[in-house]
Formats: sequence, C-alpha cells, structure tokens
Amino acid sequence: MKKMYRAFCSLEELLCGGILCGIVALAFATAVGRCINRPLSWTVEVSQFLLAWLAFLGADMALRHGRVTGVDLLTRKLPQKGQAAVKLITDLLILALLIAFVRFGYALCVSNLKRSYQTVGISYAWATAACPVSSLLMIVTILMECWQQLCILLGKSTKEG
Repeated sequence: MKKMYRAFCSLEELLCGGILCGIVALAFATAVGRCINRPLSWTVEVSQFLLAWLAFLGADMALRHGRVTGVDLLTRKLPQKGQAAVKLITDLLILALLIAFVRFGYALCVSNLKRSYQTVGISYAWATAACPVSSLLMIVTILMECWQQLCILLGKSTKEG
C-alpha cells in the first residue's frame, strides 16, 4: 500500500511539473502570438484552467512534504508527545476544513456544469473540480499524518516493512 501511495505521489509531482511547463509554454506562445499580431485568446483560458489544478495539487504536495506555513515557536520546546498532540489537533482541524472543501466544492462543480469557457468550450466544472478532488487527496495525506501522530502518542513505531 505504501509503495502504491509513493508511486501516486511521484505521479502527482510529475503531473504538477508538466502542468507548470504547459503554463509557461502557453504564456510564451501568447507573447509570441501578440508580437506577430496573431493573438491566441484561448491560451489565457487554458492557462487559468491549468493554474487552478496546479495550485490545488501543489497544496497537496506542500502538505505532504510539511511545507505548509506553521508556527512552531511554542511547540518546539514541548516534548515529542506534546508536539504530536498539538500536531494531531491541528491536523484534525485541517481535516474538518478539507471535508467542507469537498462538500462545498462538489456543489460548486455541479453549479458550474452549464458554464463554459468561451473560447475552448469546456465546462467550467472541470476547473472547479480541482478543489474537491485535491481536497480528497489532502484528506488522505492528513489521515496518514494523523496516524503518525497517534503512533507517536501511543509509543508505537510507524515504520512498516
């Protein structure tokens, strides 16, 4: 299971890198198009669509790698179990927020089904789906983090073969 999750994480990182390269290429194409008086209006909408997905998938990657802003000024003085307890509480609060993102993000997707990008014609729901889909991925990340904190609190090893 851990190998499958690691493979998924690698795929997610590769996807984010590809999306970022795509956004850069589209921005370059837009600039070149304007320079030769052949503007490419569709590139802006596709870039916005890709940016939505990149931002949300990147948030999952940041969460997984512990790169989310945190203030450890007070907690770093606590013993390991105290730090784990504080981390568990904050993770549970984040989990509640992510569940709300999934619930309301899904409703936003449904409400945007008939709205579409003007030049590319795809439904805006595909862009708004980035929120609930990435929130689901972040829920998995948070649950794994909660498990690690619980293992620390209970004095059990989190290492699996």
